[in-house]
Amino acid sequence: MARIKAWRKNLREELLFVIDSDRFYVGDWFQLRSAPENKSTNVPSMEDVFVMVMQAPVGRHQVREEIQRRILSGESQPGERLTQQSLAKELGVAQGTVRESLLELQWLGLVESIDRLGVFVQKLDAARICEAYQVREFLEGLAARLACEHSSRADIATLRRMADHIWELSQQDREEEMGAADRAFHLQIMHLSRNKVLLRLAEGYRVLGMAVRASRDPKLVYDEHLKIVDAIGNNLPEEAEQLARLHVVEARHTIELQAARNEFTPKWVGDEGEE
Repeated sequence: MARIKAWRKNLREELLFVIDSDRFYVGDWFQLRSAPENKSTNVPSMEDVFVMVMQAPVGRHQVREEIQRRILSGESQPGERLTQQSLAKELGVAQGTVRESLLELQWLGLVESIDRLGVFVQKLDAARICEAYQVREFLEGLAARLACEHSSRADIATLRRMADHIWELSQQDREEEMGAADRAFHLQIMHLSRNKVLLRLAEGYRVLGMAVRASRDPKLVYDEHLKIVDAIGNNLPEEAEQLARLHVVEARHTIELQAARNEFTPKWVGDEGEE
């Protein structure tokens, strides 16, 4: 129970609500913390923010993320039955919220629903993951192309810093942090596309195709990242798309080769800041 209370507390402290059809953006804790507490502005005081967050209910998105975390971390094993009643009681939410979360996870391919038996954790193998990488190839190529139209000099500088950061982490053998930073780099390009439909479509493959880290030579990955950033910065949409797609293809080929040798073990990647 203490663990669940800590989970709910951490969710509220994050203060992250993403813009889409069922979520909204309140703000980032650190941005708000550094903002002046001026009642004449639209920036709420820290006291107002604290009250707002502590009173905010745990929504479907947070419940889905928690169940997803359990599956990807191995805490919930393939074939395990997930019951709405027990999850609702454990997470302190309504069964309807759990039901909607499980439906989203079914669409993402993480659970399967069997008539008259219930909802079970889906088995994730190399073939399933490679299918996600095939989808990722086209969507990330499109994102890189569109990013050429919308990226400012500051955006390009940020992408370069992110690529450098990934390389630095690889040299320090900080593998988990490197994987999270790599995921953030690719998500940043997706956001720079400024295409909400593309971001929505990417939600499904993002879980399988980006949450799994392909073990590749960090120097090759770094060089490919820089080439993609340069193409976007120089407004070369054809080249940016081609480079982004090739980058994903190489990762998929690595997974396929490992699977052929029976050496593939999924390495799940969390977001930056997760433990």
